[in-house]
Amino acid sequence: MDSINFKGINVSNTTLLNHKLSIYKLTEKDKAFVQYLNKNVDLKKLIPDISSDDYKIYDFFLKRSLYNAISEKKEGRLLFCDNKPCGVMAVSPREYTHNVDYVCTWPTEPNKKAPFGAQILFAEMFRNFLETSANIIELTATRFGNAITKYLALGFKPCGGDNYTEIMRITRERVNKRCENLDKKFQLVPANDHRDLDLFTVLKSGTSLNP
Repeated sequence: MDSINFKGINVSNTTLLNHKLSIYKLTEKDKAFVQYLNKNVDLKKLIPDISSDDYKIYDFFLKRSLYNAISEKKEGRLLFCDNKPCGVMAVSPREYTHNVDYVCTWPTEPNKKAPFGAQILFAEMFRNFLETSANIIELTATRFGNAITKYLALGFKPCGGDNYTEIMRITRERVNKRCENLDKKFQLVPANDHRDLDLFTVLKSGTSLNP
């Protein structure tokens, strides 16, 4: 395992509730690391009481999120909490609309998720969006769990869907307001050092993925 190069560029960091959270930019060359996560993030161990049906849905979104995060046409971000990977996001930036293709977070220890993990990933994405001339962010929310409720809290509005999914959008103006609200919860600081880091070394400095 040590012979495989895992690289990632640290783009931003924050400290929250005594936890260090770091976001890394992923590219296609991080494929080996993503494959490692795909094999080693064991949701059944990290969520011991998960039902069989929920596991199938959760595992599907985790694998699709990781796969899309290293796609050439998408921007991938990986979240670490105390040197343990705990979240991933894949976004398709376009001229007028950015699309959040997949986002997934998972516990770092049994039933213990990183504080505000998904919100930190969205805060990073919101800031990247505001640096462009695009006007809308769109996503398709599954009706599984409380995903839609969480997106509503982030400022997204429902725009129609079916029995399984809901299309949701947020405008540039609302993104600005939401960033102000998120800034009150945590300060996401851009990283000054943009070296391509060995993510396996980062991972080894933490504890096991599956305690």
